Amino acid sequence: MDKDRIEGTGHKFKRGSVVLRWLLHNIPYIAMLLLALVGIVFQPPVSYWIILTPVFGIISIDAGWRQFGTGTQRLGLVYRVALDWCALLLALYLLSNSDVQAVMNVNARSLAMVTLLAVGTFVVGVQARVWRICAVGCVLFLAVPGLGWLHRSPLLVAAAICVIIALGGLAWWVSQPQHDTAIPSAPATRSR
Repeated sequence: MDKDRIEGTGHKFKRGSVVLRWLLHNIPYIAMLLLALVGIVFQPPVSYWIILTPVFGIISIDAGWRQFGTGTQRLGLVYRVALDWCALLLALYLLSNSDVQAVMNVNARSLAMVTLLAVGTFVVGVQARVWRICAVGCVLFLAVPGLGWLHRSPLLVAAAICVIIALGGLAWWVSQPQHDTAIPSAPATRSR
């Protein structure tokens, strides 16, 4: 058995590549977060959110699948998650209605869609028993007021990003195994 292989993948990495292993393990959740944040920043049409919703649903079912042991429990997970995301699709459809669009501007509609996506993601994370999906929902919740701060104070947001990067770097540095830097003494040679 090759200890350098990451479970579930055929990739071989050095033991010291903690960041790479973390990225491979969390790529679905990072993708969920990035796709939603792209929707916030670029304010795409409603069709983007409608396409994004089933993608989130598939990721949620895949992540939650391992949390349930029997076929009945897994089928229940699929039904619950599908119903949640269908309800979210209905809410997105209502927001895209021409009467609602006449009242809301593009920024407000985008923030409303992200808020709905955050609620759906958090609820599905709880139902799927996957804390990382709940965390994505929480980050999306925080992104909504964060955008308001961005428009009011770009310097504050830049400082917050620097602090987050610094904390992430510190956490990564602390998680690295510490190597002793002392020079080992040369073995004594035996004289005859």
